[in-house]
Amino acid sequence: MKAYTGAILHVDLTAAEIKYEHPEEKFYRQYLGGSCMGAYYVMKGMDRGVDALSPESVIAFTTGPAAGAIISGASRHCVTAKSPVTGGIVSSEGGGYWAPELKYAGFDAVIITGKAAEPTYLWIHDGECELRNASSAWGKTTLEAQEIVRAELGDQLVRFVQIGTAGESLCKFANIVNECRHFNGRGGLGAVLGSKNIRGIAVRGKQKIDFFDEEGLKAFGKELAEKCKTDPGLQGFRRNGTVGLVDYHISLSGLPSKNWTSGLIDGQDELTIDAWPDLISPGTCFGCSIVCKRHVDGKKTTRVNHKFGGPEYETVGMCGPNTGITDKLVICQINETASKYGFDTISFGATISFLMECYEKGLINTEYTDGYELCFGNEQAVLEIAELTGKGLGFGKTVAKGSAELAKEIGGDSAKLLLTVKNKEMPAHMPQTKTSVGLMYALTPIGADHVSGDMDGSIAVEPLSHRFAGLGCDRAEDPFELNYEKTKFFWRTQKAYSLLDSACVCALAFGFGFGYDLDELVKCINMATGWKTNLNELLETGNRRNLMMRAFNVREGMTKDDDLLPEKMFTPLKGGMTDGFAFDRETFLAARDFYYDLMGFEGDAGTPSKASLLASNLDWVVDYLLKE
Repeated sequence: MKAYTGAILHVDLTAAEIKYEHPEEKFYRQYLGGSCMGAYYVMKGMDRGVDALSPESVIAFTTGPAAGAIISGASRHCVTAKSPVTGGIVSSEGGGYWAPELKYAGFDAVIITGKAAEPTYLWIHDGECELRNASSAWGKTTLEAQEIVRAELGDQLVRFVQIGTAGESLCKFANIVNECRHFNGRGGLGAVLGSKNIRGIAVRGKQKIDFFDEEGLKAFGKELAEKCKTDPGLQGFRRNGTVGLVDYHISLSGLPSKNWTSGLIDGQDELTIDAWPDLISPGTCFGCSIVCKRHVDGKKTTRVNHKFGGPEYETVGMCGPNTGITDKLVICQINETASKYGFDTISFGATISFLMECYEKGLINTEYTDGYELCFGNEQAVLEIAELTGKGLGFGKTVAKGSAELAKEIGGDSAKLLLTVKNKEMPAHMPQTKTSVGLMYALTPIGADHVSGDMDGSIAVEPLSHRFAGLGCDRAEDPFELNYEKTKFFWRTQKAYSLLDSACVCALAFGFGFGYDLDELVKCINMATGWKTNLNELLETGNRRNLMMRAFNVREGMTKDDDLLPEKMFTPLKGGMTDGFAFDRETFLAARDFYYDLMGFEGDAGTPSKASLLASNLDWVVDYLLKE
């Protein structure tokens, strides 16, 4: 078998037992890797109703077929588990350097269940795994823990994916990080790992990956590296990273501000492209020429440690204007705190802004906030609360519950101020300015997510990019319009992005932008594996992943009522070109029902039909849905 190591590592922490699985090639072809493979193991390993933070829960770390090749965007790994936030399945992809190292160490995936008796980390090297005591790293920052583990193992090239103290204290939006700056960021995955007393997984290996056409893959990687030198779009990412998206959202009056009461804010020009070069510098992931990452430059400021990376657009939007803050250095400090302690900046920013609007409307007071005056723009309060949240102390313990749980505590009209789907906070892309994103947030199995389909701007102007040719998208649509064509656009691109998550490749490198297209992804996978697959087969893998995740959620009790946008989406915005705009409830519900028809979902729960499951070779999921 080519591209894969052919080995899956299974770790039972309760029994302190390690097993090795060697699946047949047809298993890899059906589930490919990443999120699809992760969903398979989580579904197979968990009974109905198992709590996300119980020892019986399963958490899966998976890679893709091209991991280890020097190809832009192919270095990602995926983490999949039951979410303590949504109660359904969640998966999150992260970049960096960990995925290639896991394959060099001899494994395609690591599946973990149980709970360790004491703080523990996994040490995987050259085809072997051992459980090691992590007491010396427990309670430390992510940088301190990384240095401790590397020193203990005597190797500075060990790659360590880990939680921080936020995960140890079971913060609902704790994440998982490698190299202190690359994150599996959403849905509380860090809390799942923390509940198992696992600080992280250290990997190091020297095993050569046997690709079918190694020379072809090298040439394939060089193609995009050369294109990065001349293509304006790719050069824009290299120059600005994702923070450059601030300008785009300002142009649409779609920069989420003050808990999404508006799409613009005074001082927003302080966050545009021209404002960042004097503070941040480029960074990247293994083998990637796009260089979209950013880190704070230690030569330009001493107030932020560059080892903790720098803010992406999501952090800028959700921890900046959304909380009333437009000082980019303060945003960088919030980002540093989140990286240091391991929590998600999207959910943190959304939770703080929710509390700020509650405070503004008199639903909470300083007695509730431990003395903090949670007015929009209170930079010092946000910085201090971020520190407390990361450490699991004081008012930070309250914030760590997330906004949906806090709304239940606060009561009154607070639920009307939420920006959550399936209890998971929405990212910094406002569906009011690109309506299919509203469908993406409402209908994605993992809860509100901004990379589970493409966005309306891609089809706003004709001629459409050739990248949509294989998906049947052939005409431009108004970004502000929600209709059946937009629903089909989401349905089609959802399968494509689900494929990217299953192949474990970056959406910036293989999506609908400026890098490789889907046909080139097919070429890449064929060169890696030696298969003769095609786009139709691979898109079915994406669909298979979506169906499995939907089946998991239905089995855990989710229904159509969980596929709703928050009340705020039906409340008019204020200011700019989006002034007065709100979603029409009936139009949204009609689009949701049409999507169900396209997917083959039935009944009040939106259960995948038997025909849809059998058509996707998911015979076992039919029985799974019936099993008590």
